[in-house]
Amino acid sequence: MARSKEERKKRIVEILSMLHEEGTFEEAKRLFNEEFDGVDVTEITSAEKSLIQGGLKAEEIQKLCNIHSSVFKGSINDIHKSDEAYGQPGHPIHTLKLENQVLQSLITDEIDDLMEKIKKGDWQKKDQLVAAIKDLKQIDKHYARKETLIFSYMEKYGITAPPQVMWGVDDEIRAQIKELLTYVENPKAVFNPLFEKWETVKHEIEEMIFKEEEIMTPMTLDVFSLKDWENIAEDSYDIGFAYISEPPMWVAGPNDYAKEKEREPQRQEAIQQAKATTEEIAKGLNETETLEEEMYDWQNVDSENTVVLPTGILQLDQLLAIFEVLPVDLTFVDHNDRVRFFSEGRNRVFPRTKSIIGREVVNCHPPKSMHMVEKILEDFHAGSNDTADFWIDINERKIYIRYFALKNQEEQYLGCLEVTQDITDIQKIRGQNRLLEGYTKD
Repeated sequence: MARSKEERKKRIVEILSMLHEEGTFEEAKRLFNEEFDGVDVTEITSAEKSLIQGGLKAEEIQKLCNIHSSVFKGSINDIHKSDEAYGQPGHPIHTLKLENQVLQSLITDEIDDLMEKIKKGDWQKKDQLVAAIKDLKQIDKHYARKETLIFSYMEKYGITAPPQVMWGVDDEIRAQIKELLTYVENPKAVFNPLFEKWETVKHEIEEMIFKEEEIMTPMTLDVFSLKDWENIAEDSYDIGFAYISEPPMWVAGPNDYAKEKEREPQRQEAIQQAKATTEEIAKGLNETETLEEEMYDWQNVDSENTVVLPTGILQLDQLLAIFEVLPVDLTFVDHNDRVRFFSEGRNRVFPRTKSIIGREVVNCHPPKSMHMVEKILEDFHAGSNDTADFWIDINERKIYIRYFALKNQEEQYLGCLEVTQDITDIQKIRGQNRLLEGYTKD
């Protein structure tokens, strides 16, 4: 007798729980192969949701994530019924897969080959290996587009847990690449530890390629609209691309929209299924529908070109020009902790795209820093603190990040303003350069 979907999910949870409780991979794989001939990606996400609701933290799920994908690999049904738009050059999925192909070639054809030669004693290849690992760091742009854009739209449709788990793994990979590069540049580096570090990061990257293409991609193709993909494609240029030349701008054609119209009932069903497999969807269905309108209809609002302020009047193009030349990056988060505005400076420290408008600000940060963002906002709401300052080093530049609680005249909390500034050159200022003494052109 065939099992119901709920019974299948319950059994998947049992197998994953066994892994968490230090069961062997071989035993889990054997049970899975015996009991299942295929599993939908939605069943995996639903099972992981059940584990989280049962008390297992997202960080712990993250540690099991590679094991999960290894257990399921070869057994996940190709369930997407999307049209073929994603196969066209410039489509975000086409770009993602193309980058992954070049990334896999860099791993297998270049770094693996150099490792093999160094293993045989040819340490003259070390400089080439350093250069190859530096090339590997381009993966940051690949992950940044996924985290900033694709994850934003996954959240739009209620798919919240998978992005958190994947983002955590992305950050681990970034850290492992950095550690690998630091070690290989050390004159005292020896082969065995070097090889172990490489095998670790290689395994993580290849597992992430699998998760992106076999879990994330089918789910997003089922759920996202063509308009979503067009927005993602457009915003991708603000972040950049890894390993490949800039792809052509992609827009859906009439045939693509015709196919989408035919499969709209299936897409709506997939949306509801996606919502049903993530936490807190039951209470947030109506809220989610409102969020879609707030997040994506704001660009079409017809506003006047004159902005009237208590201290003066500005034309819209004047106001935009002011924001563009400010020596700081501004991001405004409203009283509901959702991003509502960011300035478009000429040299932003951190990338921002229009897709973050309406997004919960806590979800714009890596899982490891979410608790700190939540604490800052909690203090701002409570009125126990009005500012928070941080400074970090990025590529030998000193970055100063400040948060300010915004209030009206009645002391009601309006939101939070994030101000980010590169202060490297400011720290070098000595003496005076008075206006009366003239100025020098940079």
